[in-house]
Amino acid sequence: MISKAEKMLTELVLIRSAENDSMQPVTNYVTKVMKELGMHVRNYGSKDNPAMIGQFMENGVMLSGHLDTVPIGTTGWTKKQGEMIDGVLYGRGTGDMKGGCVAMLLAAEEMVKAKTPFSLCFTTDEETSMAGAAAASIDPAVKNAPAVMVTEATDFDIVIREKGLVQFEICTDGKSAHASMPHLGENAIVKMVDLLQKMKDLQIPPEDPVEHMTLTVDVIRGGTATNVIPAECVVEVDVRYPPEMNTSAVLDEVRKRIGDDGYEIKILHELDPVGTDPSIEAVTTLKEVIGPDTKVLAVPYATEMVMFKSANDKLMICGPGDPTSCHIPDEWIKVEDVAKAARIYADYCAKMAGL
Repeated sequence: MISKAEKMLTELVLIRSAENDSMQPVTNYVTKVMKELGMHVRNYGSKDNPAMIGQFMENGVMLSGHLDTVPIGTTGWTKKQGEMIDGVLYGRGTGDMKGGCVAMLLAAEEMVKAKTPFSLCFTTDEETSMAGAAAASIDPAVKNAPAVMVTEATDFDIVIREKGLVQFEICTDGKSAHASMPHLGENAIVKMVDLLQKMKDLQIPPEDPVEHMTLTVDVIRGGTATNVIPAECVVEVDVRYPPEMNTSAVLDEVRKRIGDDGYEIKILHELDPVGTDPSIEAVTTLKEVIGPDTKVLAVPYATEMVMFKSANDKLMICGPGDPTSCHIPDEWIKVEDVAKAARIYADYCAKMAGL
């Protein structure tokens, strides 16, 4: 199975699927594999960013993964895309998360042979909107699944809880003037610097980022020329918050620092926190399959697990790859771990089906 995993993963990694790439080549690839296995494939989402559900028999576990990646980037890489060295495959998407997607397809081949019921969900906009997963969540295969497992990289730990997310803009307005006559203008960047300084304490990383809120200022735009007083400044802020909070509570914390006047806030993107009871059969069975030392834990980031929340409450994340290798130059995964994941998924789906 390792040689199959290497071949398929290399092929998928060499199909670029970042936000500005066409998703048709990568979706054609997985659709062809699923149809050749005799699976019934249903499409959801938009034409440019489709989601696909492939089903084999009814009421089986659903495995879910996304085919899109962040951009490769232009600096920091020392390995070629799809380069294999000592059992490690390098390239954008190896860990996040074409490795997990390949494991799903390899497991599907084994499960079809064994007549194990299961379904697969593939999406193409996880790194941007997650709208595909939301659209696919209405499928009966999601609702009727004894478990929905997102195959993101967890190094085979079982993730049952993830934080909520809210991303928003803060905008300050000023008045343009010639830089030689600043008394005639009003500097929007200076206003923004003052606001950011007032919320500096919220930007200090907590000792436990899984249990406490984190806030990072990640984008700033302002000014048009060096000799023009800027009339506008905008920052984009990312907040990850624990289950006891919500968007309103996050914005209350921000406003406590910066007041209510002199700026505007616009919500860009929101995701609820989500969690699964660790004592349910779906979780305990997976731990039995992987091994007694497997950790069951929470994470500070968001995945498409939350998009299935309205349809199914037996949700978890478990997949091959080191999560710290994602979104970096020389992204990598051990090919043997992809094959291992395929075996775990096939065994788990069979046990959950009572086989």
